[in-house]
Parts: sequence; C-alpha cells; structure tokens
Amino acid sequence: MSQNRVLYSKGALLRLAQDIFAAAGVKAGDAELWADVLIWANLRGVDSHGVLRIPEYIAHMDDGKLNVGAELKIARQAGAAVTIDADQAPGPIAIAAAMDEAIGRARDVQVGWCVVRNMTHAGAIGYFALQAARQGFAGLVMTSSRPLMAYPGARTPAASTNPIAIAVPGGEHPPLFVDMSTSASGMGKISQAKDAGTSIPEGWAVDDKGQTTTDPHSAAMLSPAAGPKGAGLSLMIECLTSLFAGFPLIEYALETGAPRFGRPMNGLAIAVDVSAFGDLATFRGLADGLARQLGNLPTVDGVDQVYAPGERGDAVLAKREIDGIPVAAGTIKRLEGIAERFGITMPLADG
Repeated sequence: MSQNRVLYSKGALLRLAQDIFAAAGVKAGDAELWADVLIWANLRGVDSHGVLRIPEYIAHMDDGKLNVGAELKIARQAGAAVTIDADQAPGPIAIAAAMDEAIGRARDVQVGWCVVRNMTHAGAIGYFALQAARQGFAGLVMTSSRPLMAYPGARTPAASTNPIAIAVPGGEHPPLFVDMSTSASGMGKISQAKDAGTSIPEGWAVDDKGQTTTDPHSAAMLSPAAGPKGAGLSLMIECLTSLFAGFPLIEYALETGAPRFGRPMNGLAIAVDVSAFGDLATFRGLADGLARQLGNLPTVDGVDQVYAPGERGDAVLAKREIDGIPVAAGTIKRLEGIAERFGITMPLADG
C-alpha cells in the first residue's frame, strides 16, 4: 500500500467509529447508524464522506455546534408533508428519521415529503435515498448549507455544495441511484487531498482572489458543477429545503455577513410509491433492463465497462470488502488523536 495510505478492514473501522461516537456521548443506536453511514461511504470509494469526517464531528460537539442529545420533533404536518425540527442533531440521524417519516406517509398517500430544519452534516446522502429504494419506493434526498461555492459573476461565495441523491428500486439488479454535489467537488474531497498530501484537479476550487487553484490549502471557494447550471440547482435546493423549513441559510449569511451559529444544515427526504404508477415488479424489471442495456454499450478505447448509476460504487464496495479500506496518513493521525483522547485503542492495519 502507498506510504500515504493504510488499509483497514470494514469491521475495524466500523468498531472504531462506533466506539468514538459512544465515548462522545452518542446514544447506542445512533452511534451504530452514524458509523454505518461513514463506513458505507468509505466502502464505495467516497472517502471524503467517510471516517475522515470524525474529527470534524467531534470538534463540532466540543464547540456546541452539534447536539448529540437532540430530540427530533415534528414541527408541522399536513397530509403527505412533514417538517422536523432537528435541534442541531447529527445529520445522519435526522435524515434517516425524515426518510422513515416520508416512507410512512408514502405507504398511506403514495408520496411522503419531509423537510428537516436545523440539523448538521448528513454524510453521503445516497445512503438514505437507498433506504427508500430497498423498500420499493423511489427516494430523493437533498441537503443545504451555508455559502461555500462561487456564484457566476460574484466575487464571494453565494451558493453551497447542496447535494442531491435519487434512487429507484431494481429487481435482480441493485437499485439504480446517483448521489452528486452541485459543486465540481465537495469540501470533503478538499480535506481528503490535504490529508493525503496531494493536489486537487483544476476546476474544483478557486483561491481568495477568484483564481483557479490546484492547492487544497489555497481553496477558498468551490466551483459550481457545470457553471451556472450547478449554481442554479444549488439555490433551488436551498428553496426546497431551507425556505420550506422557514430557516434560510444563504440569505441569512449574505445579509449578516456570517453563517448561522453552528453552521447548521437543512434537508429534504422524499419517498414515492412506485406501485401508484403501475406494477412494482414490472418497474423493477424495467430498471434491470435499463442497467443491462447500458452495460451492453460498446466502449471507447481504454474503457472496459459502461456503468449504470450506482454500479461503479458497487464495484468498489465489492473490492474493498475483501481488500480493505485505504485511509490517508493524515486522517489516521487525526483519528489517533481522537482515539487517545477517549482511551480507545486504534485498530491494527490490514496492510
């Protein structure tokens, strides 16, 4: 393995994350779910949303920006629509609860739409869209945060990386799903590059003068994906999450010159009953057929396989479950500091 990365087994990292969260005061069930979300991201190759995030989460707990004892409350409900007040709860716990609520509504009235107000970072949100797809529903998840991304024509951040994930059930094939940021890259990948001591691709971020940079330490703002398209989509996600919740993040930061205390986030979980539009088994077969036809496409030189949405991550997961999960040296060093603080023994590396 590279001197900048060390391999750990899935089980070892899962136990480490659970132990750290438990030691930090997170309830047992919540600690298990939170850890599972992180390791799922690592397994699929999304290391920017894996165990790299743990030191950041612990720091937010220390600063009072993350409330591990929060009690989620339904602030408003009407038919298929629900608003949850999360009281700065861990994002994965809040969004998982929101998707449960959305699925419950969809069972009754075919659609569930659950907005979450005032939560923290939710991690890789594809996890929660799949939560719906695995139960026969289409799942959509979005989250919003403070200004982190350049807006076309502006010299200061005026949009955020606001991700969107969509998943639909498959049959013999796993669910098809996409999980993407509205920025060219996420902040987690900038942190990942810092930990690994590597540069970032051109076009990911700009420095404080608005110039493109490949130095992760100079990245002041992220660049929107597809220029104005990514910026526009990001702001519409802000509308569907923050404005629906009555808890604006972008407008507040632009008006006051600073984000809300704790840098809170908002979210949205939607579940749609596929069987309301036709036979579920037929839909599953159609989704399988789409994936199969994509896989049968002729490839260009240098490409071995064309992947349907979600298949590339599935392939990485299958490999990492056997070979182990690579963790950057910088991440390991920061995790060692957290483990020492809580009296937790770091797991042995696999390679």
